[in-house]
Amino acid sequence: MATTAVSSTSSATSTVAANNTAAATTAAANKAAAQKIITSLSAGSGVDTASLAQNLVDAERVPQENGINAKITKNDARVSGFAAVSFVLGEVKTAFAALKDQTSFNALTADNTNPGAFSVTTSATAKTGSYDIDVVRLAKAQRSVSDGVAYATAPLNGGKPMTLSLMVGSAAAPAINLAAGKDTPQDVVDAINAAGYGVTAKLIDTGDGSAKPFQVVLSGAEGSAGAFTLTTGYGSGTGVPGLNFTGTNVGNQAASDAQVKIDGITYTRNTNVLKDVVPGVTINLKAPTTSSAQVNLTRENTSIKDKLTTLVASYNDAMTMLNVVTDPKSTMDTYGATLVGDSTVRMIKQQLRGMFSGASSTPGTGVGSLWQMGISVDQAGTLSVDSTKLDAALNNNFDDVVKTFSGNQNNLSVYSTAPAGVAGDAVKKLTDLLGPSGVIARQSQNATTQNSKYQADLTKLQTRMDGLLKRYQKQFAAMDSLVGSVNSQKSSLKSSFDGMMAAYTNK
Repeated sequence: MATTAVSSTSSATSTVAANNTAAATTAAANKAAAQKIITSLSAGSGVDTASLAQNLVDAERVPQENGINAKITKNDARVSGFAAVSFVLGEVKTAFAALKDQTSFNALTADNTNPGAFSVTTSATAKTGSYDIDVVRLAKAQRSVSDGVAYATAPLNGGKPMTLSLMVGSAAAPAINLAAGKDTPQDVVDAINAAGYGVTAKLIDTGDGSAKPFQVVLSGAEGSAGAFTLTTGYGSGTGVPGLNFTGTNVGNQAASDAQVKIDGITYTRNTNVLKDVVPGVTINLKAPTTSSAQVNLTRENTSIKDKLTTLVASYNDAMTMLNVVTDPKSTMDTYGATLVGDSTVRMIKQQLRGMFSGASSTPGTGVGSLWQMGISVDQAGTLSVDSTKLDAALNNNFDDVVKTFSGNQNNLSVYSTAPAGVAGDAVKKLTDLLGPSGVIARQSQNATTQNSKYQADLTKLQTRMDGLLKRYQKQFAAMDSLVGSVNSQKSSLKSSFDGMMAAYTNK
């Protein structure tokens, strides 16, 4: 206690001594300046009134200017600090966004022994398992190729009107009527395509060197339901050469459904893309098989663990930056000690900790929080991952992990009020913090607005000091003129007295 008292007294004494020294120095400077003026006046020489006026103005302007500039510097630092906070929180948001959808956990790998016959892709709802798959038949669309004609604009019905009747599956479509002079192969193709009955047409030039290289090709939808028949009515026309589809044309193809056998069960579909035969799995058929192929779906957790590692690293980086901007002893360039004592940063820290430490809004049965996955904060405030616990959670409670993070939602809007899990809820909160109307943007804008006002204050101060300088210059000019006049009278009187003395003394 005594040591403290002595130290305090010594410090106070030193301060007083320093103040006395400064005061003495200032008094000496003022005395010297006054002596200079007096000497100048006595000598009758001109005083440097411009420097004197400027020094007096500077003495009043500089302290005020420095005070305003200090406030501007502090606000500029605040803007830089909030920019750094915004960046690190953006990284946390990106890491959470990679885990907010159920599909983000699509971690099944498919081992296919016959990729030439079919491909397999998995979704988040797929389950581990093994399947024997036989591709019996592919789905095909009907294709009908007409007999050849000489050229694309050759009349098929002697220029007379004609009618085309299509039956797709078991449904008859309204007749397609071609007007007189519209009976060429190209007219037929255009009319069928314009009708939109599910049959497409094209006119091809085989270029085979024959006298009739042009053919009309009709194609239906994939699967047996897309089979069609075309009947031509020539009316009063000749029907020569007509529109003929020979059943023996090598380009013809019959419509058929796909057929695949999975674990002994036969599935028939009208497409080669099968999405409903194995839950969460899409099978794209390419060719029939001659023997069963095996597909093994196994869990692959590496990508999920990588995402969680990135999330943990983003949290630690964010907390480090939040500590840097609020630490008064920080020496980091640009950002260090820029937001010391700021309540907004304290609020952000609390919210960020809550995103990682709280229970999920959509907990699973066995796992409902990050700590149950091995993600926890140590005594130093650093987030870390226990790989053993994380592996156990992914292997034994995978569905719970997905639900805890995503709420089993996909592409949920940030404006939705539905529970969205740890990641989904965090993305909502961070979007609000980082948005144009969020607290960070508001604080940065407030600092910028204040600086605009301070710049205006500097302008006003300069205007006021310019006026003061002009007033001093005017006053000192009048003083200089008066002194000059007095000195002139002094010289005149001295000359008169000198003349009088000479007359009396004959000198």
